[in-house]
Amino acid sequence: MKDMNETTILQEANVKITDRRLLIGTETYGISNIRSVQLTRQGRNKKPLLWVTIGILLALWGTVPEGPSIEFFNIGIVMVIVGILVFLFVKPPYTIQIETTSNKFGVLNTADISLTKRIVNAMNQAIARNKQS
Repeated sequence: MKDMNETTILQEANVKITDRRLLIGTETYGISNIRSVQLTRQGRNKKPLLWVTIGILLALWGTVPEGPSIEFFNIGIVMVIVGILVFLFVKPPYTIQIETTSNKFGVLNTADISLTKRIVNAMNQAIARNKQS
């Protein structure tokens, strides 16, 4: 008879990985159904560059003689600075994707690379243990 005890490989925050199950929040996935685990990084968000474009237009509009007041120039410069800072300093999230027999989908998005690496390593251990038994 097979031993039905589960061994916990990793338990952090809202993630628990055993040799039989993956629990993320309220979702549960069977390790036997998971073929592979992959860590991917999403691209940078390009929306802050829209702020830069609008800021440049406002700043240029504020410099037109006998046009709008200097406030438009100031607002434009602030928008350019904020857009550049947000683009440079907001880290793109990492996604943990699992591939099952039927499809591939993301199960967790986070900016914490060390947590995602620990989860992927624990998942690979769980998959290897499950294949051995």
